Amino acid sequence: MIPRYKLYINGEFVEPHSGEYKIKNSPIDNSPLAEVAIGDREDAKKAIDAAYEAFKSWSTLTAIKRSEYLYKLAEVFKANEEDLINTLIVEGGGIYKKAWGEVVFTERLIINAAETARHFKGSTIPSDSEGIISLTFRKPKGVVGVITPWNYPLSISMKKVAHSIAAGNTVVLKVSSETPIIAAKIAELVHKAGIPKGVINVVNGPGSTVGDEIVTNKKISHITFTGETTTGKEIASKAGGSLKTVTLELGGSDPLIILDDADINQAVKIAVFGAFFHQGQICTSSKRIIVHEKVYDQFVKKFVERISQLKVGDPRDKSTEQGPLVSKKQVDTMISFFNDAVNRGGKVLTGGKWVDDYFYPTVITDVDRNFRIMREEVFGPIRPVVMVKNDEEAIEVANDTEYGLSAAIVTKDINRALKIADQIESGMVHINDVTMLEESHIPFGGIKNSGFGREGGEYSFQETTYERWTTFTIRERKYPI
Repeated sequence: MIPRYKLYINGEFVEPHSGEYKIKNSPIDNSPLAEVAIGDREDAKKAIDAAYEAFKSWSTLTAIKRSEYLYKLAEVFKANEEDLINTLIVEGGGIYKKAWGEVVFTERLIINAAETARHFKGSTIPSDSEGIISLTFRKPKGVVGVITPWNYPLSISMKKVAHSIAAGNTVVLKVSSETPIIAAKIAELVHKAGIPKGVINVVNGPGSTVGDEIVTNKKISHITFTGETTTGKEIASKAGGSLKTVTLELGGSDPLIILDDADINQAVKIAVFGAFFHQGQICTSSKRIIVHEKVYDQFVKKFVERISQLKVGDPRDKSTEQGPLVSKKQVDTMISFFNDAVNRGGKVLTGGKWVDDYFYPTVITDVDRNFRIMREEVFGPIRPVVMVKNDEEAIEVANDTEYGLSAAIVTKDINRALKIADQIESGMVHINDVTMLEESHIPFGGIKNSGFGREGGEYSFQETTYERWTTFTIRERKYPI
């Protein structure tokens, strides 16, 4: 018997309104993992109503009390590490190191939220009027709608959830339909930690119903979404109609620039990890590798040699370096990208094959900016390598994209690196490291079609609170009438 997971609304595990369940299969071998409740618009409304009512009491708790709940939640996550790791592996296809890293990072995110809650401050402002004390306070916005993707379903969800409730908000969480089991695990751990009823609600279901209700319901005050750019634009448009605030962390076509003075061995390590970790299914993966012509041949030779050695297979084997993509749909998308590149004259140096949900890491050269793999977000293990003549061309190629999430530069010359970094159009840039760095307290986010807003630590608090001006008049004032 496989387990059956219900929805989590107002502190209770409940049957979906429609009574519908769906079997979730593993991308590893297509084996059934669980039956998962499929929520609909009515379920989303119930969850939103529960969060709306819970906000009235949760928002009045002291920061230290909210912190205590979050510290307890972190302890519960810590006690259930292996179960979470296993779920991330069998449901999403990530290798052990990816799953382990995501779980540990999630614990840090929760702790960071707990710590930040007690140190997030308002300000005093000198008044232009005599006898007035002028202050600002940060106030929680209300119910936060959290919609998250399948590639890092645990850490991205809990970054948004933990910081939202730490600031005094309540939450309705919808995780991608590709990873409903990890959503159910989040609900179980929230329940074990004793988080008060209605503070965190978890509803699986289609974006067209559950997601749409979260975005359009008047009781939702803020939307935080991580996912594909087209969907993000639709969310922003719908939310704007009711003047909700929105945080969007969307796609990326993140450039990795390798200059002619780079340590090539180190550059290869950076490129392999940055481009192919978690099968390249990361928004900040190094998706376009831009190499100076003087070191191009040397880099490509070593890069392809290492990529061809990556072990592709069952991610439950800890020696595996590349697991399956999350679904057959994702494999089909990679096939479409691959065929476009080959038909346009791209040269395949390694990879270019697929079996079931496994797509082998692929490197393609002889590409130009019209290739789809240069213009669109490639959320999988296909990477182009582009030759440039100088720093100016590297910057031009790097910026020739509708996206602006992250970027990286590999060089021994820090002044040169800073000059280039200053001209790169991205929300984040890293020197002598991978494009996909992240920490629990930094301002994570992009520009252009990669979204707007920043999340992490105090930046998440800024997104999910509003500033209230308050004054105290301490002496009698004269008024004009």
